[in-house]
Amino acid sequence: MRNPFFRFFVIIGLIASFIGLLIGGMILFQYDRAAARYDISAVGRIPQESVVLDATGERIGYLHGEDIGTPVPLDQISPHFLNALIAREDGRFHSHHGVDYFGLVRAWIRNTREKRTVQGASTITMQLTRITYGLAGKTMQRKLLEMAIARRIESNYTKDEILHHYVSRVFLGTGMNGIEQAAQGYFGKTAAALTLPEAAMAAGVIRAPNGFSPFRNYDAALREMRSTLWRMEDEGFITKKEAQSMETARPIVQDQSLWMEMLREHSKVSEQTYLLKMVSDQVDELVPSLAGVGGLTIRTTFDTRLQSAAERALGNHLTQIEAQADYPHPKAAAHESGDPAYLQAATVVLENYTGAMRAMVGGRDFSESGFNRATQARRPMGSIFKPLVYGTAFERGLFPGQWISDAAIGEDEIPWAKNEWNPGNSDGVFGGMLPASQGLIRSRNTMTIRVGEWAGINNVLAMMEHAGLGDRREQEPSPTVYIGTTGANVRDVTSAFSVFATGGIRHEPYFIENIEDRDGTVLFAHADANYRVLSTGAAWLTSNILKQVMQAGGTAASIREMGFTAPAGGKTGTTNDFYDAWFVGYTSRLSGGVWLGLDQPETIMKGAYGGRIALPIWKEIMSEAGNIGYEFSDFAEPEEVISMELCRESGLLAGDDCRSTETVYVEEVPHDLIPRKFCKKH
Repeated sequence: MRNPFFRFFVIIGLIASFIGLLIGGMILFQYDRAAARYDISAVGRIPQESVVLDATGERIGYLHGEDIGTPVPLDQISPHFLNALIAREDGRFHSHHGVDYFGLVRAWIRNTREKRTVQGASTITMQLTRITYGLAGKTMQRKLLEMAIARRIESNYTKDEILHHYVSRVFLGTGMNGIEQAAQGYFGKTAAALTLPEAAMAAGVIRAPNGFSPFRNYDAALREMRSTLWRMEDEGFITKKEAQSMETARPIVQDQSLWMEMLREHSKVSEQTYLLKMVSDQVDELVPSLAGVGGLTIRTTFDTRLQSAAERALGNHLTQIEAQADYPHPKAAAHESGDPAYLQAATVVLENYTGAMRAMVGGRDFSESGFNRATQARRPMGSIFKPLVYGTAFERGLFPGQWISDAAIGEDEIPWAKNEWNPGNSDGVFGGMLPASQGLIRSRNTMTIRVGEWAGINNVLAMMEHAGLGDRREQEPSPTVYIGTTGANVRDVTSAFSVFATGGIRHEPYFIENIEDRDGTVLFAHADANYRVLSTGAAWLTSNILKQVMQAGGTAASIREMGFTAPAGGKTGTTNDFYDAWFVGYTSRLSGGVWLGLDQPETIMKGAYGGRIALPIWKEIMSEAGNIGYEFSDFAEPEEVISMELCRESGLLAGDDCRSTETVYVEEVPHDLIPRKFCKKH
């Protein structure tokens, strides 16, 4: 009689196996689909450097810079090396189809037993996949994708082709890509002339090119050479007698300086900069299957003339700040190692009507810190956020001439606020009723908070998100938002300010115009992405006030004393305790943002206002832009602006009672913001 429990477990086992196979099949299907997006022809392309050009066609630098010289055919490579490579890296190379499943199981068992990763299971084909497509990381997802692409490679290339592409490109330490370069660099001979010990030593370098390099650690290279010889004996490529006789060999390695001289003569690797790193990251994202192969022509929007001016202005002014007697922090010139503790800065300049970035500086020295403060750092905006608060309020019926109180915030004046809060103004003084425009011109905190309440916190947060300054869902509603406690980066703030020059339209910032492969085929071309952030009228009203910020009485009035005469608008910003100093401004053509601060936020120095230490940098950059040939004209006005009598208290059309209370004034009103009702307050 059959045991019912046995039958039950058999059925459960079959069902579980079926489900497991189904899930496994679905996973493989998904990764096969992902692998199909990679250009398989890239495997057979000879890697070249990619050239980065600016907007005028001037070369900025090179990316990837993988110089493998001239790849040699397999019959011009020592058979000793090919055998050593297969024995060392992939003993079943000629029998598997891209993935060595036996090797995977063996590696898993050993790594589990050792409780650490002591053995890998990457085949030569899988390694070629990583080399070709720049796949990085050690996640399971990356490994499954690598296996799927390796299977595609095996279906499209012969074993000899795979081996040839691999040995032509494999990294063998100290800037050597491919066995021909390694043979020349280490031993001063061609790949065809490698002896058995030399070939075994070169193959031994692959797993740790820096650690096993005979230049750096000859004893480790010898150990790996001997290990490879015995692997060759195990695989039947050499006899035991040959392995024994050759393991005592000590290949002569030439001086590293000879190879470094060759490398300097032939390599096209540019010094890394914030700009090139940003371009490289974007190229990897836009054309991932070709980025590692190179041979691309990348046309950017940058202007090397303006870029140089921005770098020079930033460096010179920060050095001047550090030279002041009361400057309390380490100076850049004295930095030796570790994370820099000296004053940093970042700047972005972009075209208002396209979003094209013309200059970007992410810090003072990329070699000391690769963190891009122009695009990666989110620092509190301070007062530079205030124009968006006013713009939001203007869209909802407020006018620049309308009265707003500059008095201290009263108890329970903001009933929805969770905590009692009574901020002051930067000068420690409170005032009476003033035109709303004065709150922005003079950067009055109490007036800005009341303007924000007029607009509504949810509307201000929505405007913040719409302008590209963050996700409102991540920002808890608080009246502190009105005066700039939210963080943003320099690029996004600069882009947000461009809407005041364009009549309310924001063009997404970008810096890659197009990418072509080595055959001239366009792989990517930028398409303008723009949308309306503010109504034409609200943008114009705000811009008119921001232009006054740069005139007598405004927080940026000193720019005229510095000699900058072009029509412009802008806003200074300084956060609590002088942690951050900002200036963001715009002309008819360009917008520019400047930020200064320390990576670990603390007081820059006493009196480090944005108008004092950020504004001069902006002025110098924009002045140089004018010298280069960027034209700055008067700003365009809305099609129809009407002089209207309004009530200073309500902002509505003035009636007879308003005249009797002397609250009537004349406002220049854009057509799209004309009030439709008369004041009923008087």
